[in-house]
Order: sequence, then structure tokens, then C-alpha cells
Amino acid sequence: MSVQQKRVEAQDLFAYARRVLSGNKEVPVEAPVDPVDIRSGIDRALRQVRKAHTPASFAETAARAVATVEGTLVAIDSIHTYLSEALELTAEALAHPDETKRAMIADRYEELRSRIDTVAAGATFEGVNLIDGARKAIEVVIPEGGQPRHAIGHITLVAGERGLSLKSPSELFASNDEVEAARLSLLAARQRLERAAETFLNQASVLAPHLAQDPVMGEA
Repeated sequence: MSVQQKRVEAQDLFAYARRVLSGNKEVPVEAPVDPVDIRSGIDRALRQVRKAHTPASFAETAARAVATVEGTLVAIDSIHTYLSEALELTAEALAHPDETKRAMIADRYEELRSRIDTVAAGATFEGVNLIDGARKAIEVVIPEGGQPRHAIGHITLVAGERGLSLKSPSELFASNDEVEAARLSLLAARQRLERAAETFLNQASVLAPHLAQDPVMGEA
């Protein structure tokens, strides 16, 4: 199943999480009860206890975690757009042997690298950033009947070595070797981005059965 298909399946999950957080009982949204294609062995190595907010209920805790994932996926989409544009730039550079033209392309490429960092640094939702360099994560203590703890881990998606490993074009794309290396790095970065989106969707889907446990929402 593709990441896009999983996102489509997750729309009800995101919508219900927003409803729990808003307390809006007027909009009929069916509570999700099943996970969205959860795979075994979700990486839970990066965990930190979230202390900034004390929610009124466990359903709200789960909803905030899901809302964080939804916002993070929007940020990932923006980064994906920049990566696609950067790939187009490498093709353009290979098609233009003129060094002046390539230098202009390299400048634009560097600007896109900077924008990726800006998006990653600004991707804070519900007080948590899951893709910047800070390595914060969400740990949810699930009530009886489920696993005692569930983590939505941090995946670094900044442009640099700790994240997408996109190097600055030090030669301003003067050589085909540098352009080709940049192209391969961009392809690998897109794969990392897609895996990150899939992981976040899988981790959020584990909380789906718990969003309906808020007694207030049960009155809708």
C-alpha cells in the first residue's frame, strides 16, 4: 500500500482528532476503530515523555498526538515539493554546460536547501516538532487494554547530514560529477521522506481505537 493510499485512509482519523480537540459535537464524524495498516516492528527507539500539556482525557492526549502527525505530514509535503524542484534543477544543470548558468542554478539549489531547513524548524504542532534537529518525540501512556506505552518518534528531516544529507554545491555545479551526486542525494532524500511519512501514519494509526473513548464525544 502506498503512502498516499494510507493518507487517504487516515483522513477520518485526522478529522476525528480535530473534533475531539475542538469539542464540536455537531459535526457527525464516525470514530475510527481500526488501525490504518499497522506494520509490526514500528521503531520506538526515540522516545521522550511529553510534559508540556496535561490533557483533560486520554482521548485528548491521543487526539493531540494525531493532530501533530497531521501537521507534520503537511510540512513533509512542502519539503517534498522543494526536493522535486531541486531535482529539476540538477537536470537543468546537466543540460547547460555554461558555468555561469550552472552557478545560478546552484544558487537556487542552495536556496531550496535553506527552505527545507526553514520548514523543518517551523514544523511545530501541538507544541512538538517531530522533524527538526531537536529529536523530541511523543510518548503516550495507553490505558488498560492496550500496550502500556506507545511512541511517535522523531525523524530528522533537515537538509544537512543528520537529516536528508543534501550537501551544499561547493563547486557551484561546475562539474557533472557534483551535479550527479546531488541528483542521487535528492533521490535518496525523497525515499527517506516517504518512509518518514509512512512511519508517522503507522504510529498515529495505533491511537485510532482510543479517540472514541472520551465520554463527552460519546454523547454526539
